[in-house]
Amino acid sequence: MWARLCTRSGTKPHQNTDAGNDAFSEPVVGCSTCHYNQATAHGTTPTELANPAMCGQCHARYSTNKTSYALLAPVGHYIKSPYAPEYTVGYNPFTTALDSVLDVPTPASPQRNAFWAGGQSKQAHGEGAVQYGEWANGLGTVGVSSHANALNQIKAYIPEAVINQGKCLKCHSEDYRMAPDDAKPTAAQAKYGITCVTCHDPHEEGEQAAVWNKDRNPQLTMPRKDLCVQCHNAQLGPNGVAKPGSEVHEPMKEMMNGTGAIDVPQGSPSVHKGKCVQCHMVPTGYEYDGATATAGNHVFAIITPEDAVSQEATTATGVKPMPYSSCTTCHSRPGDDQATWLQSTLDYRQEAMGSWDEQVTAALTRAAKRLGFKSIEAANTAINKKPMKKWTKGQMAFQKAFTNQQYIESEGSWGIHNWDYARTVILKALEQARSVRR
Repeated sequence: MWARLCTRSGTKPHQNTDAGNDAFSEPVVGCSTCHYNQATAHGTTPTELANPAMCGQCHARYSTNKTSYALLAPVGHYIKSPYAPEYTVGYNPFTTALDSVLDVPTPASPQRNAFWAGGQSKQAHGEGAVQYGEWANGLGTVGVSSHANALNQIKAYIPEAVINQGKCLKCHSEDYRMAPDDAKPTAAQAKYGITCVTCHDPHEEGEQAAVWNKDRNPQLTMPRKDLCVQCHNAQLGPNGVAKPGSEVHEPMKEMMNGTGAIDVPQGSPSVHKGKCVQCHMVPTGYEYDGATATAGNHVFAIITPEDAVSQEATTATGVKPMPYSSCTTCHSRPGDDQATWLQSTLDYRQEAMGSWDEQVTAALTRAAKRLGFKSIEAANTAINKKPMKKWTKGQMAFQKAFTNQQYIESEGSWGIHNWDYARTVILKALEQARSVRR
């Protein structure tokens, strides 16, 4: 299989010399780039392909994401590569080495020194090679990338026996996902969170160009509209509606579809459905020559219009703000590339959702006391121990309100993904909570 991939039509993975093909064109990237030691290259387990350090050998040259934007130095600064220290290679606007800025681990099989010789970095990496640093230092729980740290996150607060049931690992560990069904690793054996190959297949050309990479193909494992929601969904079962009293987890897909909440109309899809990449991978930097960047970032954090215009970087053509916000693709206007006109709408909607959420919490607290419990959590736990058919009318209303609030809080966009549906759900939760009697 690998030999065919390396030799078909005289090309190699990551390499395509046909000008009519939209796959990457990097003539010095071939099999030995990743499979460095020919004696052991194919002696490792297939799940080691989940190791992000393999991709980080090249895709960690500099970073211009939201959190590091202010650290940019004047354009033109070059550094010694941490992977090939005897070479001055790769464009990097930081004034210090990558390993001290991004904490990028040195891969076990360092990149061949010849890769960056002869100015190849500018020829093939005009859009930057920032992906590893952004992925590793993106925003998530306690400021740690939720993708890079996906496995550690669940190990920190979920019992190992629960994790070993597999429901957690199928979305939190790439080496678990890659392993055959008869050789799945346990929680103790799993090594990697959500890594590069969760979304990309380095051995294939892929079938579509990316929104943010001009006509370059990102070698995605599936169409981008399906990629994120394979994990970011609540898995609500055959009827697609949450069970009263349950804690809903990650219902992003359901929110986009306008489904899943209790006692509200189902099926009011959002205009944002299928547009995860446009909003969560917006470019935030500039090319080495000062032109606007088009490489999608891998922080996955929303860049609000306010964020975009408040951050500045020194480029070859002067000091500029971030070129785009997450709203740019659909909502920019002439002279307003960052769609700043929309900031007040974002603020209003999220503030309104936050206010309604606080009202639901207050109403549920009062309802729990009316039902004879000290707290919301105590009421939910105690009621769940009883068969649902034995719940009183008040207990059922409490549990429905509890789950509808959980739906909103776990989904996390506070009205941005689907304003009409989210507003309907939180107001229904408020109505349900207020209706609780004994």
